[in-house]
Amino acid sequence: MTPADHDPLWSRLLGFDFDTTGDALTFTGRLARENGWRPAHARRVIEEYRRFLYLAVRAGHPVTPSDAVDQAWHLHLIYSRSYWDDLCAQVLQRPLHHGPTRGGRSEDDRFLADYEATRASYRRCFGVEPPADLWPEPAIRFAPTARWQRVDVSASWLLPKRALRRTCLGWLGLVGLSGAAMGCSGVVDGDGIPIGVWIMAGILTAGAGLGWLTLRTARGGKPGNGSSPTGGSGCGGGVGAGCGGDAGGGHQDAGSGATDGGSSGCGSSGCGGGGCGGS
Repeated sequence: MTPADHDPLWSRLLGFDFDTTGDALTFTGRLARENGWRPAHARRVIEEYRRFLYLAVRAGHPVTPSDAVDQAWHLHLIYSRSYWDDLCAQVLQRPLHHGPTRGGRSEDDRFLADYEATRASYRRCFGVEPPADLWPEPAIRFAPTARWQRVDVSASWLLPKRALRRTCLGWLGLVGLSGAAMGCSGVVDGDGIPIGVWIMAGILTAGAGLGWLTLRTARGGKPGNGSSPTGGSGCGGGVGAGCGGDAGGGHQDAGSGATDGGSSGCGSSGCGGGGCGGS
């Protein structure tokens, strides 16, 4: 048994359904679509978000989500009735606010420490290691080179730099083979066709294959292993006493306590790096 197993708060969270039956586009479906994830991966992220919500109330210290969990949190906030009326008022029984980092080294250091503490509390409360692909190491979670931007993929192709580099290296190799083919142009086969023609045909076919694979990756045909993006996009928030009825209700209160026999509630919650929406 873990601390969460006999906690009424965890029982309420387990009973909370993020998807509305009958919706053509469910919460899970939207989360998968907006992040380029497979549905199974989106469902895993939602379960980790559920655990993060528990930690936000029970950890007893400020908590910070992974980037994948933060994406679920961002999305849930726009389902305002579900988030404020159902989750906060009935399940958490207090508001859980979400705001952007103010930037600067001190904020980065604070969120880094909070993230490490959150992973430690995850182990304590649930008795297992947080999954590495959804809760990566801090150096990956807060990678300084990460930059996020909203892109309309119906109007733009996304070319991953790693795949593009591989393709460019492949094309350089094909150029070298082209030179070799030209050197063989004086040799003919039994039908009198220069060997160089066959080599060039093979090179062009290989080049077309490389281009197709790059574009397929760019357009999300096979989004890898479904792992989430990592980096510095994130936000902070807090747990306050009472529960506001909408995004403007309530105030952050570092001194609020937990209910249902758990440990004290956390004073703030969020993540460092680039700014993000919140209240």
